[in-house]
Formats: sequence, C-alpha cells, structure tokens
Amino acid sequence: METRVAMATGMETMTVELKTKTVEKLRVIGKKGESYDDTIRHLIGGVDYETFMLEQYKILDEEDEWTPLDDL
Repeated sequence: METRVAMATGMETMTVELKTKTVEKLRVIGKKGESYDDTIRHLIGGVDYETFMLEQYKILDEEDEWTPLDDL
C-alpha cells in the first residue's frame, strides 16, 4: 500500500508517494509536531555532514606531508 504525502519546498508543495512502512518509519524518527518535510530534511542533513566528514578524512589520509599552522 502506498501513501501520498504533501511536502513543502519553500512556499510550494508537492506530493510524494511513499510506502506505508516508510511513513510509519518517518513517524517514529520524527519529533512530536515535526512535519514529514522537517524529518526528511533532518535526515538528509545528517547524511550530508557524514559524507562531508568522510571526504575530509580521506583527504587527510591521502596527503603525505602537512605543514604545521605555526609555520605558515
């Protein structure tokens, strides 16, 4: 079974089809009074931060030599 959920994008909204189990999970993850849009944005924000940090650690690991800030 699928559920239609209206999501706000600024002043505009759009309808997104989600499976009922997905909506149930969003209800569990979300906070009381939080919209589905807020919950999804929070989840996306966490992924973006995690991806960013993983990329930064990869750069640190790949660099052979670093100059201490005091030497700049």
